[in-house]
Amino acid sequence: MTVRCLLLSSVAPPDPDNGDAQYTRDLLACPPPGVEYVPYTQALAEGEIAAGPSVKTGPPWPPRDLVPAATRAGLHLLRRSGYLLPDPVRWIRLLAPFDLVHMHCMPVRFLGKVPPVVVSDSAGTWWHWTAARGIPDRRVHRLLVRERRVARAVGYLHPSARPERGDRVLLFLDTGRGLLQRVGVRVDGVRRCPPGVPAARRPNRGDGRTLAFVARDFQMKGGDLAVAVLRRLRGSHPGLRLLVAGPSEPDPGIDGVEWLGPMRREQLYERVYPEADVFLYPTRADCAPLVVMEALAHGVPVVAPRAFALPELVRAGVTGHLFEPGDVEGAAAAVAGVLGDPDGLAATRRRCRRDFEERFSIEHRNRVLAEVYAEAAR
Repeated sequence: MTVRCLLLSSVAPPDPDNGDAQYTRDLLACPPPGVEYVPYTQALAEGEIAAGPSVKTGPPWPPRDLVPAATRAGLHLLRRSGYLLPDPVRWIRLLAPFDLVHMHCMPVRFLGKVPPVVVSDSAGTWWHWTAARGIPDRRVHRLLVRERRVARAVGYLHPSARPERGDRVLLFLDTGRGLLQRVGVRVDGVRRCPPGVPAARRPNRGDGRTLAFVARDFQMKGGDLAVAVLRRLRGSHPGLRLLVAGPSEPDPGIDGVEWLGPMRREQLYERVYPEADVFLYPTRADCAPLVVMEALAHGVPVVAPRAFALPELVRAGVTGHLFEPGDVEGAAAAVAGVLGDPDGLAATRRRCRRDFEERFSIEHRNRVLAEVYAEAAR
């Protein structure tokens, strides 16, 4: 029997092409056995769901839509005033039968009857607002607490503020539990379910002198710090190079840096990860980066800051090393330690692959999703 699941998760376009959109592509490419995903864009186009009423679509509205339309307009004003986070809620009415709904990182107010709902998130939006958007931690806390109160009053589900009204709640990493608890969410039934990234397709061909950095936003993800680490080590490690993949800016012509520009995942799996000996990722703002899981899939040890969800992703001393955020000396020492021990590097590569298979593989993700979907649909 096939389970028909409405997937309320970012689709690019029209949504930004980010990690959430990649998660959607990965689910569609390799769903759990017996699950048929219908992305929300397809459901909208085929008339299986409808967007809720808004000031843009009326008046006049049908009588049943008067209160939702007024409420939605009020929420819009609250967000514009700064009382709530600028994270809009999608209002959706189901018009066709679905066995299940999986909503990921998307606040939703359902109108009418709805089947069982599984809510998932990476580790919450907290770090997005603090580290990436520069909002002070205390203010983010106040905003999420308010969001929780308003969500309860209006009746919408919010992955970072009110997920527990769903039938099941999933997080990529356990780190997100503490962030949910800070705003009053009970996390008893929250389960860990990784996003699931593909396994390596090519054998590793590292030469003992190649670092890799993958990110679209060079500055935000610490690309300048990765370059600083390279410069610190070039004197003691002749021929050391840094592969930089992702940024769309022109090649700045930095000595020892191979600037590869924007690359699709298929290209990263073909050209970058197999050649890397160390994945250097000194990010300034992140949550649960997929690129770290992709590096582990290729048996590449990760050197990253002790921040965000990275201490859970990277097992210090086992699959990589952690340093204090912004500490170039600490990062350089960790990289030098890995490159200076070829036998240790070989053992670390094996541990990385094993850790990937146990925690971050598509197979593991689908096992968890199959169990959770079955529980929710009972």
